[in-house]
Formats: sequence, C-alpha cells, structure tokens
Amino acid sequence: MGCFCIRFSHDGKTLAAACAGRNGYPIALYEIPSGQFLREFYGHLNIVYDLCWSKDNEYLLTASSDGTVRMWKIETQAASAVRVFPHPSFVYTAKYHPVAESLVVTGCYDTVIRIWNANVKEIHGQLLQELDGHKSFINTLCFDAEGLHMFSGDSSGLIIVWDTSVKGSSQHLFQNWRINKEIKENDIRGTPINHLEVHPNGRRLLIHAKDSTLRVMDLRILATKKYIGATNYREKIHSTLTPCGTFLFSGSEDGKAYVWNPETGDQVAIYSELSFTSPLRDVAFHPHEHMVSFCAFGQNQPILVYIYDYKVAQQEAELVKDLSSSLTSAAPRGPQFFSSFSENPMQKSSVMSPADHFVSVARTSMRMQKLKQKLDSVTASSNLLLPAPSSLSPHSKLRLPSTLSTPLNPLYAFTAKSGCFSPVGNPLSGTLLGRIQTSHK
Repeated sequence: MGCFCIRFSHDGKTLAAACAGRNGYPIALYEIPSGQFLREFYGHLNIVYDLCWSKDNEYLLTASSDGTVRMWKIETQAASAVRVFPHPSFVYTAKYHPVAESLVVTGCYDTVIRIWNANVKEIHGQLLQELDGHKSFINTLCFDAEGLHMFSGDSSGLIIVWDTSVKGSSQHLFQNWRINKEIKENDIRGTPINHLEVHPNGRRLLIHAKDSTLRVMDLRILATKKYIGATNYREKIHSTLTPCGTFLFSGSEDGKAYVWNPETGDQVAIYSELSFTSPLRDVAFHPHEHMVSFCAFGQNQPILVYIYDYKVAQQEAELVKDLSSSLTSAAPRGPQFFSSFSENPMQKSSVMSPADHFVSVARTSMRMQKLKQKLDSVTASSNLLLPAPSSLSPHSKLRLPSTLSTPLNPLYAFTAKSGCFSPVGNPLSGTLLGRIQTSHK
C-alpha cells in the first residue's frame, strides 16, 4: 500500500521507510545510494506515523497508531524491537533527546507528552514523567540542536515551547523541564499542526499546518513568513528544510512536491511528474548529499530518490543561454529570462517580447523531455511471512538499467554551491537515483 514516512540516517547511509500492506506494517531499511534492500522490522499493528534515528545510527524509534513506540537495533538479527513504550492511545510522534539519548519523548492522542528512560534491561521502557499543557492531541515534536528547547504542536493549532535542558543522573535529567511559552497564531487557531522543525540556524521554526500554508517563524520576535502552493487540508503531510536551510520542500495532496526559498518566500520549483496517484506524504533530504526522497501512501506507490546531476544541469543552462543570446539581437530588449527567478515566465507571456516568449516555450519543451534514469521496480512478494534477505528475495537489490536518461525538470534550477542547492534560474536537473517499489500490497 505504499509508505507513510521516510527518514535518512544521520550518516546518510540508510533510508528507513514506514510501510503498510497485506502483511502488516513493517519498517523497511534500504542502503543508500545503491537502493539495495537491507532488512525489515515487523511488530507494529497499525500505521507508523514517525521515525527517528539515534545520533549514532544504531537505533531507530517508530511511533504508531497501535498505541506503541518501538525502538529497533539496526545491526542485529533479532526480529523484534529491543524496547517498547506502551501508550493508552494512538502515538503520532517520538523523538530522542539530542544530548541525552537515553531519554525518549513521545506525543500521544490523549494530549500527554511522556518522557521515557530507554536505558533499562526490561523490554518496556521506564516512564519517567508526563507533561501536561496541551488540550488536544499532539501531532509533532522537535528539539533544537542543543536540546535546550522542545517544540510541540497539536490538533488545535497550539505550539508549546518547553525548556528541556538536561543535567544530573539519568533518573533526574528532566527535572527542570517546564513550559517556556505558548505560541497561539491567530490564523491557525483550530487548525491541526502536522509538523514542526527547527531551522538549521536555530532561530526559526518551520510550522506545517493543515491549511495549505507553510510558515517559518522567527522565534525571537514570533513573526512568520508564509509559503503558498502545496495543498493540505485533510492528510498528515510533512515538509522539511534542506540541511543548509536554503530550500523548503513539501509534500502535497495533489501528489506533487513543492519547493520554496525560505528567505524570499518565492516558490522556486514544482515536482509535477512524480507518478504518485495519492497524496505525497513525506519528503526527506539527505544530510550530506544533494539527494531527496519522496513517498506516498496508497496502492503500489513507490519511494522515489532523486540526486542532483550537475552535468545535465550545466548542459540545460547552456542550451537556454544560447537560445536567449541568439534571439537578443533580433527582438526588442525586454525582461530577461535569467533575471526573473521569482516569477514564472509563462505568467508574463502577454507582455513578453517574441524573443522572451520563444525562450519560455523552449524552456517548457525541455521540461517535457523526461530523460529518466530508473531503477527497476522490485518484484512484489506474495508470501505471508517475511522471506529472509537473499539473492532470491524480492528486496535483495534494485537493478540499474544500462541506459541513462534525463532528469526530472521542475520550474527552476538548483546548482551545488556552498554545500547546498542554490537557485540559478534554469530548469532543475535531478536525476532519478532510485525507484523503490514496496512489496506490501
């Protein structure tokens, strides 16, 4: 049935996917960049809403609507979770504390945030404390990098900032945790918050609410900038910032992915031909490489992984540049293609010179040339029991075809600069690195 949630490990070597299908709700692990299937964890009895890697990449937390959070050891042959954190209702989010990873924090449908000790010998984690403050169910939690503050968002639009510094023994690390402030944005009052994420600079907060508007809030003055384009009124859709903070990616109920420049608020790209026929649920950006992954929840929905192709981007940029320069002398000087990053040239066709209009059409034509590098879909398994990974396993590997083709081309281009993507004004070149077809139908 597809995948609800995806996360790259902190070292970028593994992609975890919360899947669903006939055989249950497994957590699948894939090697990056090869796309080779590594293993699956079974144990959850319902949809898994959140994934969180430990800093050392040795453990994975999973939060599920079956009323449990489970902790899995990655390098082990054991099929079951090493810790289980039981709850009275659906669990939508779970996070490790960034500094004290023995502390696990969870957000539940019963409006309670729970602090757990994972460093115990028993299978069940030790409940240390329950934090009250929310009056509706908690959808999302996140910490700043130092673990000094935690942000929680609920279904009523309330965001609570918590002081979460840790000191002392493992039993008393959380004694100073308390509410720092409540953030009540008038325009999202009563609107569920799907996702919160601290900006890499630590001074801003990404707020993804179910009103088809993303917001980035300056935490010092509580001013917000809005980002319009993606559709999200009904589903639990996620968004994310690139590790450098240069771009904001979001899923959408129309099956497309949208990209903005967080600084200007401009929409700079749309991934409009990803082949998803159901809402694009989650977006994950690689922590070190120019790589992005998308997933959707629905029958036969793949997990897509794209990597930036610098050579193809340069070729496309040169082509557009040549077209533009060859027409400049033959037409009146008008708005130049490369100077209008924040506007879609097609929207200005009524005032374009013939030269600019031709360049715009050429650009659209290039976007239609989908030279896609695909990985073969993994053969679906009909076995009721999970087969052991082997050369015969349907997940044993993803095969690369011998032919290369062109990349996905959204509206605008990104090129590698200062360690992250940056806009240059030509069609995006993102080569399809992998197409992972989950076998759980």
